[in-house]
Amino acid sequence: MASGHNGGARRASARSASLAVIAAAAVVAGAGDARGAEPASAALRRVEPSRLVVEAGALELLGDDAFALRRPGVRAIAPRTRGSAARIEFTYRGPTRDTEPLASGELRRQIGLKLRAQDTCNVVYGMWHVAPTTGLQVQVKSNPGKRTHAECRDGGYRTLASGVRVPPIREGERHALAARLDGKRLTVLADGVLAWVGQLPDEAFAADGPAGFRSDNGAFDAEFSAEPVSP
Repeated sequence: MASGHNGGARRASARSASLAVIAAAAVVAGAGDARGAEPASAALRRVEPSRLVVEAGALELLGDDAFALRRPGVRAIAPRTRGSAARIEFTYRGPTRDTEPLASGELRRQIGLKLRAQDTCNVVYGMWHVAPTTGLQVQVKSNPGKRTHAECRDGGYRTLASGVRVPPIREGERHALAARLDGKRLTVLADGVLAWVGQLPDEAFAADGPAGFRSDNGAFDAEFSAEPVSP
């Protein structure tokens, strides 16, 4: 009887091991899907610099689709694009000649995306930090009734993720940052690899606007893509 019981236990153990292998394979397959998630943004289209509205700083044209960011603070949006998806591809050229602290007083070098960018006071940010800290930061900035930087400054921020591990940005290297909203779920990819996914709070949807980008205290050569609004 003991022998039969042990045999049953061994068979159960073997079945459990097989299920574990299957589960592990599913996890690996899921990771592969995450790495391949960026092609799902097939609806994104390159936005010509002439179609961008620069809210702060300036762009320097490098070609039909490419532009240079050389000012310490650049903010831009792409009118007639959906605010639910965007991608910026960039090469880091080093710090800007001049620097400008953020409204919080921190002197940070970074580049990132703006989603649902109604204005500077109401927007969703996905920012890739260069220095002094590195990593990905996801924030919602919500200031109902306020529209200008003078009105909201650094108020209304809610940080959803900070210091998320992504590749460090080094001078001369090319990278890509992409973000997409599906309902309330935001997915952020760094160099085509899943970096962060999470639910946005309700205040992120109190305002709506197009997609855009921003940079601070870093020089970048870049191209920007977003999803056009259908005519």
